[in-house]
Amino acid sequence: MQLIKRNIPNLFTALNFLCGCFAASLAFKNLFEAAFLLVLLGTFFDLFDGFFARLLNAESKFGLQFDSMADLITSGIVPGIVMYQLFLEIGIREVSYDFLIFQNEFTFSFAPFALVGFLISLGAAIRLSKFNIDTEQRYEFKGLPAPANALFIVALPLLIAHPLFTFFKPFLTTYPALVFISILSAILMNMRLPLFSFKIQSFKIQSFELRDYGFQLLLILLSVPTFYFLQWVAVPVMIIIYLFLNVLKNSFD
Repeated sequence: MQLIKRNIPNLFTALNFLCGCFAASLAFKNLFEAAFLLVLLGTFFDLFDGFFARLLNAESKFGLQFDSMADLITSGIVPGIVMYQLFLEIGIREVSYDFLIFQNEFTFSFAPFALVGFLISLGAAIRLSKFNIDTEQRYEFKGLPAPANALFIVALPLLIAHPLFTFFKPFLTTYPALVFISILSAILMNMRLPLFSFKIQSFKIQSFELRDYGFQLLLILLSVPTFYFLQWVAVPVMIIIYLFLNVLKNSFD
């Protein structure tokens, strides 16, 4: 029984990892909507592996590392692939390079100017590595969490295609805009800006203070009408609102 209890969080982490692998294959096929849903599902599993680890008192060093490995796929590799594919969508061309080594021909086909999209993956890898050794991020974040950043990036194709945001399309489908978003994404994940989380510090009712979660509750309340009117496109909008609320919160602290 104790073995099962200890591995429940790891099961959720494994599901997150598998969602990331599946999402990566879909992103390479330009199936952006399906990739988004898989990343969203992976983020759900990522949220609950930590929740159950704390609830069941099953936190471990292995679980921490396994969680980061899964996040590196779902929240690091996948958004990098989506951004790379977006560069191809706007007309950045792939080039083939042939090399002959020991009478074996190797062909590399890629778009050099689209590789900037993988700065997102690099930024996520750096952030996740720092998170593992940073004791200050147990109940709040320093910098935009990699899963939130990933959801914003993988939702960009949905935002571009949404009829309510057609006025953004000429801007978002340009090379400078995608480069800017890629660089800003990597920076936001690794800056030391304090951001609130939804992690519950104590499951004891007498230790729970509602006022400590005011901004979290406000974000949840704002998400209801936003999702009602925008459906899945609400995800990147809510992440922008999340950042704005944190700027507001930090100005009051």
